[in-house]
Amino acid sequence: MDILGQINLPIAGVEIMGWQLILLGLTVGVIGGFFGIGGAFMVTPALNVFGFPMAYAIGTDMAHIAGKSIVATAKHRKLGNVDMKLGLIMVLFTALGIEGGSSLIMYLEKIGRVGPVVRIVYMVLLFGLGAYMLYEYLKFTKGAAGQKVKDAGTSGLAQRMQRIHIPPMIHLKASGLTISLWVVGAVATFTGFLAGFLGVGGGFIRMPSLLYVIGCPTTIAVGTDLFEVMISGAYGAFSYAYKARVEILAAVVMLLGAAVGAQFGTVATKYVKGLTIRLYFAVTMLLAGVSVIFKHISAGYKATYEPALNAWAKATSGLSDKVAVKDWLLMNKSAVKGWMAQQSDAVHAANAMEKMWNNYSGYLMLGAACALSALIIIKMVQGVMHERRLAVQAKVSVEE
Repeated sequence: MDILGQINLPIAGVEIMGWQLILLGLTVGVIGGFFGIGGAFMVTPALNVFGFPMAYAIGTDMAHIAGKSIVATAKHRKLGNVDMKLGLIMVLFTALGIEGGSSLIMYLEKIGRVGPVVRIVYMVLLFGLGAYMLYEYLKFTKGAAGQKVKDAGTSGLAQRMQRIHIPPMIHLKASGLTISLWVVGAVATFTGFLAGFLGVGGGFIRMPSLLYVIGCPTTIAVGTDLFEVMISGAYGAFSYAYKARVEILAAVVMLLGAAVGAQFGTVATKYVKGLTIRLYFAVTMLLAGVSVIFKHISAGYKATYEPALNAWAKATSGLSDKVAVKDWLLMNKSAVKGWMAQQSDAVHAANAMEKMWNNYSGYLMLGAACALSALIIIKMVQGVMHERRLAVQAKVSVEE
């Protein structure tokens, strides 16, 4: 099999070029290693554009995230960027939050409101986090008065959280702070709830929480978050694999690129200021928010014919459960195409518009991932070269 050529993926029923999967894995591997996130909000829409049904896109991405995060976490730990004590405590409380978030999703699915509500919450979080971090970057760079600001320091909220003395108090040596166990637990439970509610690993929520609520330095927040993403990704991959929603061949091919990309992204954190990392993260969140808007528009067009499609699927399959009907539609693409061919011009137009806006969403995130990863790699190369020049100069000075 030509790994760069066309690959047939029998589980998802998709044919795709191998180089596309490797490129996607490489770019998101760089970004994940740099920001300490899984990158599900980038990979999932991109896979969807490549033809993966959404359930298979999520499951395959989870498997890819689990493998990639192991590589990146190991590298961050060598650099001293992982607070293992903090990470393990947060994992325990995060699991509780995820259960609460997923329970709310089940309720919203029952009343038929899950899609719009999740997308709106997604947009609020992405634009809110992105706008605040961009504001913070501009505030610190503007107020620097010609001085170079490496990181934003501890936020006012984090300072207040650290002043809460509810026993037991825990000392986090790697993060350089002492804080109440219950503060860490509350933050982890809340971010876990959001992760379970949104159906993602939660890295893009947890990383800012570690920065602004707990008060970790930027590089420690990146490494510790990635450690948690590794665990949540492994659990998610197992869960989706059990439901036969993981295209393992695609995940393995993506990992070939991700294993390299994660190394680049992790090393780049040595040479990029913490404040600059926050800037890049802010821009990424804002672009992801625009992508979700496109997805929301796409869903609006689908809503015009989805009730009729579901009614036909129920009558044809004999199923009544919503999840079972959704699975049946995924597994019977040819039958769905036959139904679509018999529909009115208005339905065809709505379906075409749905696909167009869905593609806009995916291509925006794919383009952003490629551009951002290229920028991060350039910064890494510049940093390595500068370090080597300093080493040569030091050697010459000693010899003289």
